[in-house]
Amino acid sequence: MRRQVNLLCWREQRRRACLRLWGAMFIGIFLITLALIIAGRVRQSQQYTWLALRQESDQAVRQMLTQQERRLHVEQARAQVVKRRERQRMLTLRWQTTLLTLAEKMPAQAWLTALEWQDDALRFAGLANRFPTLAQIDLVARSLPGFGTVTPGATRRDERGRWQFSYQLQTEAIDVEIR
Repeated sequence: MRRQVNLLCWREQRRRACLRLWGAMFIGIFLITLALIIAGRVRQSQQYTWLALRQESDQAVRQMLTQQERRLHVEQARAQVVKRRERQRMLTLRWQTTLLTLAEKMPAQAWLTALEWQDDALRFAGLANRFPTLAQIDLVARSLPGFGTVTPGATRRDERGRWQFSYQLQTEAIDVEIR
């Protein structure tokens, strides 16, 4: 005789195993999905943190560069002031030597009554005791270094019999560059 097999028990075991398998798969999928969501949020949080750190560092670098730019502007302004002062000093030295040369070469019978230095021109006027002294003054005016154009002014006698003279001397291009 044949032995009877009870399939009901086996079916119940198989059903439980199938439920465990599918339950484990659903729970596993749910846990994997949950882990992926958490990992994504952690990664997003890290990206926000990195972005915030980068923005802070960019802002710090920007502030540092702004401060350095201000400092460089101040240094550049100081350098320009020093350069301007040096140019003015050189121009003053040139005029000083020119005026000293004019004073040294001026004949003893003549003296200056007016001296004006404005822009790039030197104007002077004076008196001379004798007429031949005027020729010496003209030579002095034309021999001064650094002047290109020498324009003599009017020459006349005053009520005391002295000769009045005036000259305008225009600087050469070298002096214009110094300014």
